[in-house]
Amino acid sequence: MRALAAQSNFIAHPYPVTPFHGDYLHHADLATAAMARFSIGDAPVGGLKIAARGGLAQSHPEWSARDADWDAEVAEVDAAELVASAMFSVNGWLAPPWVRTGWFHTERLLADAAGEPARRDRIESDLQRLKAGDFTGLVERINLERDLVTLLTSGCRKIVAGYTVKREYINVEFSAGIENVGYDSIAGLHSPIFIRTVKLKDFPWNGWLALGIDGKPAAAWNPIGGMVDPFGRLLGFTVGDPALLPSPYESGWMLNRIADLPPGR
Repeated sequence: MRALAAQSNFIAHPYPVTPFHGDYLHHADLATAAMARFSIGDAPVGGLKIAARGGLAQSHPEWSARDADWDAEVAEVDAAELVASAMFSVNGWLAPPWVRTGWFHTERLLADAAGEPARRDRIESDLQRLKAGDFTGLVERINLERDLVTLLTSGCRKIVAGYTVKREYINVEFSAGIENVGYDSIAGLHSPIFIRTVKLKDFPWNGWLALGIDGKPAAAWNPIGGMVDPFGRLLGFTVGDPALLPSPYESGWMLNRIADLPPGR
């Protein structure tokens, strides 16, 4: 992990809930303790041979060992795709409500590495309680989330080493450029908040917004069985009108076409 930390584009963070998650403050002390436990610094990792597989090997070839003898596999997971793979839209609602929380991402990343039956049972119990709302208040909910992440990170078969920051590019030149834009802390520009906040410098008189997607459209154009590739999801964000939108910098949701009014109004 210290060897990875030496890479300029890698941020060592051996805790699965990152500052980009809206619920990070609920885990900040645990994240600090994880950093201290792994003693992230400038010292090299002695004797560890790392092989990068999948997308990581393609995106970051400098992280891969030069021979075939390795002890640990480094895998890269796209945070935006992690959200997209669990999100679905039905009847004007984007769901599930916990899709952008750090504890849910931790479960998606690490649950398959829990080998002990007792630990698996405790993980499943905490997960079901969180999904069912089986807690009495905010304090109990936060403690459940912390306990779940602690259980998921207590093993050594699979750990989170850190994260990289994705950079996305926009044109700000007049007159075809963007004057105003909102983005999502996890999904970036590929999000409903981007579509609803982007403003061209020349708009609305004769402006056109040109978007680029990596890869050709591959999914069916219907909201029931398709729209699951990047292009389809962006199309769905554009033409859809969900009641709630993912809050751009939090793990919760913001009102879109509904209002929160006091009783009697």
